[in-house]
Amino acid sequence: MTSRLDGPVKVTGRAKYGADNNFPGMVYGYVVVSTIANGEIEAMDVTVAKSAPGVIGVYSPFDPLDLRTASTPIFGETWVPLQDKEVAYYGQPIGFVVAETFEQARDAAMTVEVSYHRRPARTSLEDGLSSAEDAPPGRDGGPSDFSVLASGVESIEDALEASPVVVEATYRTAPQNHAAMEPHSAVAVWDSDGLTMYSGNQGANIQAMELASALDVDLSSVRSINPFVGGAFGGKGRTANPAFLAAAASKTLDRPVKVVLSPRQCRRSRSVRMRTAR
Repeated sequence: MTSRLDGPVKVTGRAKYGADNNFPGMVYGYVVVSTIANGEIEAMDVTVAKSAPGVIGVYSPFDPLDLRTASTPIFGETWVPLQDKEVAYYGQPIGFVVAETFEQARDAAMTVEVSYHRRPARTSLEDGLSSAEDAPPGRDGGPSDFSVLASGVESIEDALEASPVVVEATYRTAPQNHAAMEPHSAVAVWDSDGLTMYSGNQGANIQAMELASALDVDLSSVRSINPFVGGAFGGKGRTANPAFLAAAASKTLDRPVKVVLSPRQCRRSRSVRMRTAR
């Protein structure tokens, strides 16, 4: 039997994850999430949050951080939080509070009042098939290219039509949600050389590219450090919302910023929001 290389340090508590990093002068961010599944933010009252003890920054689509839609050659465009008022899923990041302690940031975030223009929630894949958009074509050599067919097969549809037997069936299963040991988190530190990001992810090079694009800085000035990942199952394949928010807030405030999603926030949201037809 072959042991996992990182197994001993993980089971003995010696593995250092992204959120285990601490720096002098570090402050803490807490994400405000949507309470509707589909719609548009009409207003956000952050008056109480701004005057709460220890709070040094409150950000929203009405007063956003300096971020832009990220784009990479591998995945194309990536949605970045707080850049528009649209809500596409329940638990979507819509605000961000930074304070001297985690508790102060969390408590202030709970005082943010949000009003929405609600639209009907779309929770059924089957009901949405009639209005679904075709998937974009895969990129040559990229991970999204699943168009490889067997030798001699030019079209799946033609192959099915020519088959002597075709079996069609619908299978339904109960929803399943994974719960990683390490929640989505980020610790952002800026210095004269640029940004260093400590964040559990499944592709440090992808995270660096997406952060550089979102922050409009050179890729060589972004370092993504990720010695261990405490579970992911694909959920940490792209840059998580905490990383975008921590990086931009740290640059604005000129202090290290730590963001850790709560278990409930991890269950509600994914690291990447996909654009869907409305």
